Amino acid sequence: MDSELVHSLGRSLQFIGWAFLPILVLPFLVFTTGRFIGLSQTLISMIDHIISALGEIIKWVMPLMVMSVVLAVIALSIYGVSSIWWDESAIYLHAMGICLGVAPTYLAAQHVKVDIFYYKFTQTTRALVEICGFYGLLLPVCMAVIWRSQSFVSFAWQSFEGSSNSQGVQGVYILKTALMVMFILLLLQGLSSALRAAMTYREVEITGRAPHSNFAFLHKPSNLS
Repeated sequence: MDSELVHSLGRSLQFIGWAFLPILVLPFLVFTTGRFIGLSQTLISMIDHIISALGEIIKWVMPLMVMSVVLAVIALSIYGVSSIWWDESAIYLHAMGICLGVAPTYLAAQHVKVDIFYYKFTQTTRALVEICGFYGLLLPVCMAVIWRSQSFVSFAWQSFEGSSNSQGVQGVYILKTALMVMFILLLLQGLSSALRAAMTYREVEITGRAPHSNFAFLHKPSNLS
Protein backbone atom coordinates (compact mmCIF):
# COMPACT_ATOMS: atom_id res chain seq x y z
CA MET A 1 0.00 0.00 0.00
CA ASP A 2 1.22 3.51 -0.80
CA SER A 3 3.03 4.93 2.24
CA GLU A 4 1.52 8.38 1.76
CA LEU A 5 -1.98 6.90 1.83
CA VAL A 6 -1.16 4.98 5.01
CA HIS A 7 0.19 8.15 6.64
CA SER A 8 -2.91 10.07 5.61
CA LEU A 9 -5.20 7.43 7.08
CA GLY A 10 -3.06 7.33 10.21
CA ARG A 11 -3.25 11.08 10.67
CA SER A 12 -7.02 10.98 10.19
CA LEU A 13 -7.41 8.27 12.81
CA GLN A 14 -5.12 10.17 15.17
CA PHE A 15 -7.29 13.27 14.76
CA ILE A 16 -10.39 11.22 15.60
CA GLY A 17 -8.59 9.80 18.63
CA TRP A 18 -7.54 13.22 19.92
CA ALA A 19 -11.08 14.51 19.38
CA PHE A 20 -12.40 11.57 21.43
CA LEU A 21 -10.05 12.14 24.40
CA PRO A 22 -12.21 14.80 26.17
CA ILE A 23 -15.02 12.23 26.43
CA LEU A 24 -12.81 10.18 28.74
CA VAL A 25 -13.20 12.75 31.53
CA LEU A 26 -17.00 12.41 31.42
CA PRO A 27 -17.23 9.73 34.17
CA PHE A 28 -15.23 12.00 36.47
CA LEU A 29 -17.52 14.94 35.70
CA VAL A 30 -20.64 12.86 36.32
CA PHE A 31 -19.10 11.52 39.54
CA THR A 32 -18.13 14.96 40.89
CA THR A 33 -20.93 17.18 39.59
CA GLY A 34 -23.85 14.88 38.79
CA ARG A 35 -24.26 16.61 35.42
CA PHE A 36 -24.19 15.37 31.79
CA ILE A 37 -26.59 12.53 32.64
CA GLY A 38 -28.35 12.61 29.27
CA LEU A 39 -25.08 12.41 27.32
CA SER A 40 -23.90 9.60 29.59
CA GLN A 41 -27.08 7.60 29.02
CA THR A 42 -26.66 7.97 25.26
CA LEU A 43 -23.02 6.87 25.32
CA ILE A 44 -23.74 3.91 27.58
CA SER A 45 -26.55 2.68 25.36
CA MET A 46 -24.57 3.18 22.14
CA ILE A 47 -21.34 1.56 23.35
CA ASP A 48 -23.04 -1.38 25.06
CA HIS A 49 -25.19 -2.24 22.07
CA ILE A 50 -22.23 -2.06 19.68
CA ILE A 51 -20.07 -4.26 21.92
CA SER A 52 -22.98 -6.65 22.54
CA ALA A 53 -23.59 -7.00 18.80
CA LEU A 54 -19.88 -7.65 18.27
CA GLY A 55 -20.01 -10.35 20.92
CA GLU A 56 -22.91 -12.06 19.16
CA ILE A 57 -20.82 -12.19 15.98
CA ILE A 58 -17.44 -13.09 17.43
CA LYS A 59 -18.81 -16.01 19.48
CA TRP A 60 -18.93 -18.03 16.25
CA VAL A 61 -15.19 -17.69 15.75
CA MET A 62 -14.34 -20.32 18.36
CA PRO A 63 -16.49 -23.09 16.76
CA LEU A 64 -14.90 -22.24 13.41
CA MET A 65 -11.46 -22.51 14.97
CA VAL A 66 -12.28 -25.92 16.45
CA MET A 67 -13.61 -27.13 13.10
CA SER A 68 -10.45 -25.88 11.40
CA VAL A 69 -8.22 -27.80 13.80
CA VAL A 70 -10.32 -30.97 13.56
CA LEU A 71 -10.31 -30.92 9.75
CA ALA A 72 -6.55 -30.29 9.69
CA VAL A 73 -5.95 -33.25 12.01
CA ILE A 74 -8.22 -35.53 9.96
CA ALA A 75 -6.54 -34.48 6.71
CA LEU A 76 -3.08 -35.15 8.13
CA SER A 77 -3.76 -38.37 10.05
CA ILE A 78 -6.00 -40.10 7.50
CA TYR A 79 -4.99 -38.69 4.13
CA GLY A 80 -1.47 -37.51 4.91
CA VAL A 81 -2.26 -34.04 3.63
CA SER A 82 -0.81 -31.03 5.42
CA SER A 83 -1.51 -27.38 4.65
CA ILE A 84 0.42 -24.51 6.20
CA TRP A 85 -2.38 -22.11 5.24
CA TRP A 86 -4.95 -24.29 7.00
CA ASP A 87 -2.78 -24.62 10.09
CA GLU A 88 -2.21 -20.88 10.30
CA SER A 89 -5.90 -20.14 9.77
CA ALA A 90 -6.63 -21.71 13.18
CA ILE A 91 -4.06 -19.37 14.75
CA TYR A 92 -5.69 -16.37 13.09
CA LEU A 93 -9.16 -17.41 14.23
CA HIS A 94 -7.89 -17.91 17.77
CA ALA A 95 -6.21 -14.49 17.80
CA MET A 96 -9.25 -12.71 16.36
CA GLY A 97 -11.54 -14.42 18.84
CA ILE A 98 -9.41 -13.16 21.73
CA CYS A 99 -8.78 -9.65 20.41
CA LEU A 100 -12.38 -8.94 19.44
CA GLY A 101 -13.90 -10.91 22.31
CA VAL A 102 -12.25 -9.06 25.19
CA ALA A 103 -14.66 -6.09 25.23
CA PRO A 104 -17.85 -8.23 25.00
CA THR A 105 -16.46 -10.39 27.82
CA TYR A 106 -15.95 -7.29 29.93
CA LEU A 107 -19.46 -6.13 29.13
CA ALA A 108 -20.90 -9.46 30.27
CA ALA A 109 -18.73 -9.38 33.45
CA GLN A 110 -17.28 -12.78 32.55
CA HIS A 111 -13.64 -11.68 32.76
CA VAL A 112 -11.34 -13.16 35.40
CA LYS A 113 -11.28 -11.06 38.55
CA VAL A 114 -10.58 -11.52 42.24
CA ASP A 115 -13.75 -10.71 44.19
CA ILE A 116 -12.66 -11.47 47.75
CA PHE A 117 -13.86 -8.10 49.06
CA TYR A 118 -15.70 -6.55 46.12
CA TYR A 119 -19.14 -8.09 46.66
CA LYS A 120 -19.03 -7.31 50.37
CA PHE A 121 -18.89 -3.60 49.58
CA THR A 122 -21.96 -1.42 49.33
CA GLN A 123 -23.21 -0.51 45.87
CA THR A 124 -21.75 2.99 46.27
CA THR A 125 -18.32 1.64 47.21
CA ARG A 126 -18.37 -0.80 44.29
CA ALA A 127 -19.13 2.07 41.94
CA LEU A 128 -16.21 4.02 43.40
CA VAL A 129 -13.90 1.03 42.86
CA GLU A 130 -15.00 0.84 39.21
CA ILE A 131 -14.22 4.52 38.63
CA CYS A 132 -10.81 4.28 40.31
CA GLY A 133 -10.04 1.13 38.35
CA PHE A 134 -10.90 2.85 35.08
CA TYR A 135 -8.72 5.92 35.65
CA GLY A 136 -5.95 4.19 37.61
CA LEU A 137 -5.51 0.98 35.61
CA LEU A 138 -7.58 0.43 32.48
CA LEU A 139 -7.25 3.88 30.89
CA PRO A 140 -3.44 4.23 31.26
CA VAL A 141 -2.76 0.70 29.98
CA CYS A 142 -5.08 1.04 26.97
CA MET A 143 -3.71 4.45 26.04
CA ALA A 144 -0.10 3.23 26.32
CA VAL A 145 -0.72 0.19 24.10
CA ILE A 146 -2.69 2.17 21.51
CA TRP A 147 0.00 4.85 21.34
CA ARG A 148 2.92 2.41 21.14
CA SER A 149 1.27 0.16 18.55
CA GLN A 150 0.71 2.87 15.95
CA SER A 151 4.13 2.54 14.34
CA PHE A 152 4.24 -1.23 13.88
CA VAL A 153 0.64 -1.30 12.62
CA SER A 154 1.49 1.41 10.10
CA PHE A 155 4.59 -0.46 8.88
CA ALA A 156 2.61 -3.70 8.62
CA TRP A 157 0.00 -2.05 6.39
CA GLN A 158 2.58 -0.38 4.18
CA SER A 159 4.06 -3.76 3.24
CA PHE A 160 0.91 -5.86 3.69
CA GLU A 161 2.99 -7.99 6.05
CA GLY A 162 2.20 -11.68 5.78
CA SER A 163 3.42 -15.09 6.86
CA SER A 164 7.13 -15.89 6.68
CA ASN A 165 6.07 -18.93 4.67
CA SER A 166 4.93 -18.21 1.13
CA GLN A 167 2.11 -20.74 1.49
CA GLY A 168 0.89 -19.32 4.78
CA VAL A 169 -1.81 -16.76 5.49
CA GLN A 170 -0.62 -13.39 4.24
CA GLY A 171 -2.44 -11.36 6.86
CA VAL A 172 -0.07 -10.50 9.71
CA TYR A 173 -1.03 -6.85 9.24
CA ILE A 174 -4.61 -7.81 10.15
CA LEU A 175 -3.47 -9.47 13.39
CA LYS A 176 -1.38 -6.45 14.36
CA THR A 177 -4.33 -4.18 13.67
CA ALA A 178 -6.60 -6.42 15.75
CA LEU A 179 -4.26 -5.92 18.72
CA MET A 180 -4.79 -2.17 18.58
CA VAL A 181 -8.53 -2.59 17.97
CA MET A 182 -8.75 -4.84 21.05
CA PHE A 183 -7.57 -2.05 23.33
CA ILE A 184 -9.71 0.57 21.60
CA LEU A 185 -12.81 -1.57 22.18
CA LEU A 186 -11.73 -2.32 25.75
CA LEU A 187 -11.28 1.40 26.38
CA LEU A 188 -14.77 2.11 25.02
CA GLN A 189 -16.36 -0.55 27.19
CA GLY A 190 -14.38 0.68 30.19
CA LEU A 191 -15.75 4.16 29.54
CA SER A 192 -19.29 2.78 29.49
CA SER A 193 -18.76 0.90 32.76
CA ALA A 194 -17.18 3.95 34.40
CA LEU A 195 -20.12 6.11 33.33
CA ARG A 196 -22.54 3.55 34.72
CA ALA A 197 -20.57 3.47 37.97
CA ALA A 198 -20.60 7.27 38.24
CA MET A 199 -24.36 7.34 37.69
CA THR A 200 -24.82 4.58 40.25
CA TYR A 201 -22.77 6.59 42.74
CA ARG A 202 -25.03 9.56 42.07
CA GLU A 203 -28.07 7.31 42.48
CA VAL A 204 -29.29 8.05 38.96
CA GLU A 205 -31.46 5.39 37.33
CA ILE A 206 -29.71 3.77 34.37
CA THR A 207 -31.82 2.97 31.35
CA GLY A 208 -31.14 1.46 27.95
CA ARG A 209 -29.16 -1.55 29.07
CA ALA A 210 -27.61 -3.67 26.37
CA PRO A 211 -29.10 -7.16 26.04
CA HIS A 212 -27.34 -10.20 27.54
CA SER A 213 -25.25 -8.05 29.86
CA ASN A 214 -24.45 -8.70 33.49
CA PHE A 215 -23.00 -5.70 35.27
CA ALA A 216 -21.25 -7.06 38.31
CA PHE A 217 -20.98 -3.84 40.28
CA LEU A 218 -24.76 -3.38 40.29
CA HIS A 219 -25.68 -6.77 41.67
CA LYS A 220 -24.52 -9.17 44.32
CA PRO A 221 -24.32 -12.84 43.34
CA SER A 222 -27.19 -14.94 44.62
CA ASN A 223 -25.05 -16.87 47.13
CA LEU A 224 -24.02 -13.64 48.84
CA SER A 225 -27.41 -11.97 48.90
